[in-house]
Amino acid sequence: MTQKNKLLFGSLAVVISALLWSLDGTFLRPQLYSLPSILVVFIEHTLGFIVLLPLLIIYRSQIKLISKKEWLTIFWVALFGGALGTTFITKALFLTGFQDVSVVILLQKFQPLFAIILAAIFLRERFPRQFYLYAAVAVVGGYFVTFKNPFTITHLPSGPIMVAIFALLAAFAWGSSTTFGKYSLKNINYGLLAALRFGLTAAIMIIPALYYYRGQIPTITTSQWSTFAIIVFTSGAAAMFLYYYGLKKIPASLATLCELAWPVSAVIFDYFINHNVLSATQIAGALLLIAAVYKASSLNRSFTIVGTVIAGDNVGEKIGSPTANLDPALAPDMPHGLYMCQIVLEGNPYQGLLFFGHNSLKGEPCLEIHLLNFNKDIYGKELTISTTRYLRPPKKFTGGTGLAEQIKKDLEMTEKVI
Repeated sequence: MTQKNKLLFGSLAVVISALLWSLDGTFLRPQLYSLPSILVVFIEHTLGFIVLLPLLIIYRSQIKLISKKEWLTIFWVALFGGALGTTFITKALFLTGFQDVSVVILLQKFQPLFAIILAAIFLRERFPRQFYLYAAVAVVGGYFVTFKNPFTITHLPSGPIMVAIFALLAAFAWGSSTTFGKYSLKNINYGLLAALRFGLTAAIMIIPALYYYRGQIPTITTSQWSTFAIIVFTSGAAAMFLYYYGLKKIPASLATLCELAWPVSAVIFDYFINHNVLSATQIAGALLLIAAVYKASSLNRSFTIVGTVIAGDNVGEKIGSPTANLDPALAPDMPHGLYMCQIVLEGNPYQGLLFFGHNSLKGEPCLEIHLLNFNKDIYGKELTISTTRYLRPPKKFTGGTGLAEQIKKDLEMTEKVI
């Protein structure tokens, strides 16, 4: 499959998943309103696991290769993405009486912000300073989304507040699931991850479901069992399988853009199916929230630069860390800072560091790379550079000693990550 087709099919899979999730909240899940949310989550994941069980058998050889660390991340995905996230979103929807479905779905756009923050904490990823600004704007947008009349509130009504709390808890749970889900997908098949997620979630939920609600299982109607079956083959197991398929093939920034099909379609479905209408301030808040989250997510996207090594001041070589300089005009849209990157030189791949910003000592614009474990002269050579992780924002130094110490720290951190 060509790279173009890979991106196309991956994007389409994520968009279809988002559309199915929209139908779930506006049309399918309301049919289960009379049931406890914990019981709903347990049954849908148990049925989903039964459907995905053949994938567990097909890819059973990969299970033996999963490390202890990877098992922990998969368990996290099941606990937060499956058990807690689905329980929180179901509880939020049930609390609204399906009168403010759009609000619950729109607040899910905080998910990428939580994913980025958790990646910084657990995966040692960093983000540019602009992230804080976009995060603050998103919070303002989220406030306007939550209340139909945000300027006339004399006290915080408990109903909308509890709906918002459960919706944001779901966004946090799914954001953490996204962070560890991408890590888990590095070494296993997307179908296997979906099967493990549903199986572990069902195992996690069986104790609270049977302990608290075992007497209510026989009261599930034939119509509700039919709804569960539809969920499994649409917004449940099928949608998660498609989502992991797409996530495996496209960058996280593109996946975030494709996921916008969820809130947009949910608002439309909510209007036509449930006849719910957002107020003018809620629509404005939604646009503000979506724009801020997309801009924040795009800060950590991968950048690709193709350029020829040019002459520099040899500052890096003088302090023991030689760098190759490129024209700063090649990276006009990149946030300033230090990145981990992959470099292709004469068809050979290398790991390295890329810095884009201003020269620490002279203050002039600069774009330079350092190839790890490499000491050959590459002046005049063409390089293809793809950033893989944002490490830190730029720092100012008054002398070469401080710069040398920081470079040493950066290299030590990079070695640990690699």
